[in-house]
Amino acid sequence: MRTLLGTLCLTIVGTVILAQVGLAQHGSTADGSPAGTISSQLRSAGAAAESAYNSGLRTVKRAQAYDGQALKASTPEKAAKSHEKAQEAYRESISAFVNAVTAQPTMYKSWYYIGFADRHLGNYDEALSAYAKVLELNPHHADAMENRGEVFLALNQIEEAQSAYMDLFRESRPLANELMSVMRRWIESRRQDTQGIAPAEIEGLAKWADERSANAAENGSLRPEH
Repeated sequence: MRTLLGTLCLTIVGTVILAQVGLAQHGSTADGSPAGTISSQLRSAGAAAESAYNSGLRTVKRAQAYDGQALKASTPEKAAKSHEKAQEAYRESISAFVNAVTAQPTMYKSWYYIGFADRHLGNYDEALSAYAKVLELNPHHADAMENRGEVFLALNQIEEAQSAYMDLFRESRPLANELMSVMRRWIESRRQDTQGIAPAEIEGLAKWADERSANAAENGSLRPEH
């Protein structure tokens, strides 16, 4: 499993490349090489990143197909086999997306899919790091906001999930509704198995969700939180 240190290393790579870009714009690189050389290298890196991204995306789609097969499987054994194949594909896709961001650290669409795959693998800390990188590079990436909200719920981080919903509501109403649906499923699940969460906190979130939904339906906007 990758660690947060790996993510930090990739960020450092990005800083170096961006510095090279600035030097290239002034006609030379850090070692005095012609600007055309670094420009060629950056174009090559961009092509490599795009190729790795496309490879990762194909693998993610294969993983999703296996997930679909698991849901439709006629026996638990077949479901488990499809699920295992999906997990393997998600892990494979991460390798491709990591290659993409190593070549081009500012490629936020690859960071997004790193988070997406990690979320499906249950690597929640890694997923949050990846989504944070997406939103650093593209603060209006609504899909990353929604996915991050789901991770917060999986980690039982209620306040963070609420904040994610409020941000998402202003950015994308359909995805805010999607996160609200996930939130309600979380509430029902924790009512059956609290997983150490105080019942008062669960019911507090249920009340909050009802209020937010009612306000949105009545006014088309969210009232300030109390």
